[in-house]
Amino acid sequence: MGIYTTKSKWQRALQPVVDFCAARRIHPNIFTYGALVLSLIAALALYFANSNKILLWIVPPCVLIRLLLNLMDGQVARALNLADDWGEVKNEFGDRIADAMIFIAIGLSRYTETGLALVALTLILLVSYLGILGKALGSQRVYGGLFGKGDRMISLAVFTIYPAWIGNLSSYNYYLIFASIAAFITVIQRLRIIYANHHRA
Repeated sequence: MGIYTTKSKWQRALQPVVDFCAARRIHPNIFTYGALVLSLIAALALYFANSNKILLWIVPPCVLIRLLLNLMDGQVARALNLADDWGEVKNEFGDRIADAMIFIAIGLSRYTETGLALVALTLILLVSYLGILGKALGSQRVYGGLFGKGDRMISLAVFTIYPAWIGNLSSYNYYLIFASIAAFITVIQRLRIIYANHHRA
């Protein structure tokens, strides 16, 4: 369930770009840190949108390209035989920083309810925590569920078109409610996956 089920298709589509980067020894850190920079740009655009709504048009390309870079850093690392545990730490920690920047920016803006953003971010971080917990317990990382990273960024990109076009920035409150509900459902789904993985007959 979720956009993660299409991950292998995206990886195959990106393989020529990965091969190009690997042939030129482009370090995977470029993609990891590039995704962080794009997330910061998106966060700043969301925060300052109240002063200039046209900034919202920056958000969709930034968060979508972030996803592509997040896919490519691991692919390039494996192609260059640079994949290791520290790379995984940078990837996971960087993703959490990116999510936090984006949703804190929405929450601190003057057009949304800060409490809604805090609830959404807390549930999103719990979703990510459960994903990592699955691996920490000796199984694979848990990607299943309704509202993984890809789903979050794609839904944010699509939703942002509405306030960018109409100018109704307070509508982000509805997105935060949607994100909170979807993340809560995903927490339940991932708990069930972890339980099933560790209680097989």
